Amino acid sequence: MIDHVDNALRTAQNAIVGVHPATDRAIQGLTQAYALSWIYARTARTRVRHAAPIHPGRLFWVDPAEIQRTVSWTQISVDRKGAEHPQFQAPNYRLAGCVFGGDWDRREAWFADSTLFESFVEHFENGVPWERTAFYAESVAAIEAGATLWGCETVGAFEERCNVVDQLYDRIGTAGYNTQTELHSRGSLIPAVERLYRAVWGEIAVSIGRDGEWVFVDGRNRLAIAKIHEVEAVPVVVLVRHSEWQQRRNKVARREIDPETMADGIRTHPDIEPLY
Repeated sequence: MIDHVDNALRTAQNAIVGVHPATDRAIQGLTQAYALSWIYARTARTRVRHAAPIHPGRLFWVDPAEIQRTVSWTQISVDRKGAEHPQFQAPNYRLAGCVFGGDWDRREAWFADSTLFESFVEHFENGVPWERTAFYAESVAAIEAGATLWGCETVGAFEERCNVVDQLYDRIGTAGYNTQTELHSRGSLIPAVERLYRAVWGEIAVSIGRDGEWVFVDGRNRLAIAKIHEVEAVPVVVLVRHSEWQQRRNKVARREIDPETMADGIRTHPDIEPLY
């Protein structure tokens, strides 16, 4: 039932986008409200179950070089979701604030080995045209087989998307890396609920493994570009925490662990340090 609602909202939004501004805003508002209801419900449950708080919209500034492992897909295909770790195939808003165990943080899949990252390096560092990269070839093959990639249903639309990626690369190179709120605020205040929505949907999304490792989930274009530009730190939103990591956070919050007894990398971890 839940998946049907998700699909219906996405289909409606895609079908009417650009038809009329008022209609666009109405559907976008409905989609946002539906996603936020999931996030708020999850946050309420975690407050009951865990001593250490979880704030799904909080941004962490992380060295992109530290984000290496991935639970997301590494090759572009018609069924990319099928290549993701099963526990991470739900939309971001249904993962935000989750705590669960499993082997997902030990998966031998690396962002640097992905088709997208390897092709971005070829294109931006070596000057290889998009049309000669594996990123282009795999994307075109998937689109011609019926897939919709990044909202693109035609090869022409995908090529326009490549132009947008070029612009993003240039902007980050000249103006630096901005948060989604900074990009959309234009100097005005954005309500907290919209900041939360933009963080979960728009920022680079990661999860935290049992040992505090940052594991990539979503936002591959921005992460790839940040790595190539060697940006010192990027804002990320944490979707899922491994149950063993959250148990450690709970013990710190309950003062059951002396921070001085923890290894430096754990004691100073941005997800641990605010707890003591």
